[in-house]
Amino acid sequence: MTVLVLTCEEDVTADAVVLQLRGRGVPVLRLDPADFPGRMDLAVRVTPDGGVTGHLASPAGRVALEEIRSVWVRRPGVPGRHVAAEQREWITLECERALWGALRATGARWMNHPDALERSRHKLWQLATAARAGLRVPDTLVTTDSDEAVRFQRARADLGGGLIVKSVSGRHPQNPPLTLATAAVPPDADFTGVAACATCLQQRVPKRTDLRLTVVGDRYFPAYVTPRTDTLDWRFLPADACEWGAGEVPGALRTAVRTYLREAQLAYAAFDFAIDEDGTPWFLEANAGGQFLFAEIETGMPITEAIAAWLAMRRE
Repeated sequence: MTVLVLTCEEDVTADAVVLQLRGRGVPVLRLDPADFPGRMDLAVRVTPDGGVTGHLASPAGRVALEEIRSVWVRRPGVPGRHVAAEQREWITLECERALWGALRATGARWMNHPDALERSRHKLWQLATAARAGLRVPDTLVTTDSDEAVRFQRARADLGGGLIVKSVSGRHPQNPPLTLATAAVPPDADFTGVAACATCLQQRVPKRTDLRLTVVGDRYFPAYVTPRTDTLDWRFLPADACEWGAGEVPGALRTAVRTYLREAQLAYAAFDFAIDEDGTPWFLEANAGGQFLFAEIETGMPITEAIAAWLAMRRE
């Protein structure tokens, strides 16, 4: 049976996993939904008894829908790239529903299921789910109301702490200009501008280090990151500006993360934690499509191998 990898044309992270799968002798087909229609074909039949048959095909290869063992949703494009602009909106909608509907009907294993990915993109949902799972989360306000922002800052000041401002969408720093680096909020901040856009204000956690915890199935890969310069967001620094080390995952943290993943229905996620001076981890976010190759390069942890092994498992 075949592993289906859905990603864009240039994705070195996917390349590494594909090489691992081929090294295991596992058939793999890599496709970009952006090539559908035009460079990728789909045929799917649903019979009156609920049977689903058909195939996906492109110059890269062909796979029967019933022969897909797992689907890795990595960095897929949107269907309709090769369609004339005046037709694109309608054709994109039709082709999206056809492609993702066909794959949902196969019974294949997902890393990660599109429904779980969509839910997990929402930061406020993440924070609430993390807190219910037993993870410690910073006090957070998302608002377009300047009076609420002022009250929140005063309340945090009364507790002896400052605020940061960060993106609500959590867009990756490699995607400028649609990104916002985490920044400290000055005590005399003017909050009138929050009326223009939903703004995320959050309790500032005094930290001694950061933890990028990559989880693949039931395997945990903790990379502790300590910037050599004072910064709130190490992700905006080059890798050589930080000290890296593979470490351990405390039992309580492992249990809470497992609970989060079960609630989120995720097989893969990259968690970011701030570790305070007492060693307590504070949940910042869980990226269901987060990068991992940089952590593997810096620490030597076999994350690529773990993903390939999970994808290679036969579906039930």
